[in-house]
Amino acid sequence: MIRSPEVIETTVVSTRIRLARNLRAYPFPVKLKKAQAEEIVRVVRGALSEIDHGFVEYDMWNTHPEQIRLLQEQHLISPALAAKSYGAAFVSADRHVSVMVNEEDHLREQYILKGFNLYKAYERMNGLDDAFQCRLDFAYDKRLGFLTACPSNVGTGMRASVLMFLPGLERSNALKSLLPSLKASGMTVRGMFGEGTAAEGFSYQVSNERTMGLSEKEILDQMIQVTLKICELEHREREKMRAADTIALKDGCLRAYGLLTNCALLPLKELTDGMVQIKLGLALGFFKAPNTEAFNDFLADMRPASFRLENGLQGASERECDVQRAEIVQRVLPELVVRTE
Repeated sequence: MIRSPEVIETTVVSTRIRLARNLRAYPFPVKLKKAQAEEIVRVVRGALSEIDHGFVEYDMWNTHPEQIRLLQEQHLISPALAAKSYGAAFVSADRHVSVMVNEEDHLREQYILKGFNLYKAYERMNGLDDAFQCRLDFAYDKRLGFLTACPSNVGTGMRASVLMFLPGLERSNALKSLLPSLKASGMTVRGMFGEGTAAEGFSYQVSNERTMGLSEKEILDQMIQVTLKICELEHREREKMRAADTIALKDGCLRAYGLLTNCALLPLKELTDGMVQIKLGLALGFFKAPNTEAFNDFLADMRPASFRLENGLQGASERECDVQRAEIVQRVLPELVVRTE
């Protein structure tokens, strides 16, 4: 099985651990009354103030829509929470940890880190969860485990997931053939932003679907094995792509690089399409990124809400954004990505 750091680095974008928890004294969020929902937010706020003073609270009912979109882009909240009138999110200072309140469950604790390290993410998340359990009375059954709004989360309540870049498997249609075996082994594949979202630029979220009857360690070990296996399959498909028509693939990647670094107007769609080709070029070895983390951070900063907020473009026209986007990409991209052949 392939364990090459280069293959893993160009395939696994990020790692996430999410824990679903509910307070014993309240009905599940779908049955909550407004006063109960507000009380749960206060209870979580109080617990977090004792655990860590670095969390910032975002209440869905009074947070600016642009800020809510930013939180979604950064995977700190789900689209489902953004639509909840009495939902809230508590986000750590480093913006790796978020606690969503009154989404599908009373608490959705999650930790996201760059790259591939499921055990590191679990240790950070487990520490916070232990601190919560010392202060909150979670709904727990000795036989079933943690009780959740959706039966698929009962047990550990844990979803371990990796965000993967899979151009080889998608373009060869091998990913579609792989889905039944993944499902049979208790895994699920979703779009970049989770359940109910489409894939974006060959990016997929792979996670465990089974949470009952397995320990956290068993889930993590299984996820690691599945992730490495997918990396191996993706590597093979990339090699086949190169062997089939290297020149055409290289031409597409180089043309995208040329367009992105030589334009005066850069609409969002052109940026998105071009960056998919740049990532493909990195995966196939036509380019190299001396600092992969910096490159991925740049991609995240160019998402619509992030881009507008970071560059003071709230309220700016699309044309103004296109001009600024072109200037930034032309200046920054050559520092992050260089041609190798």
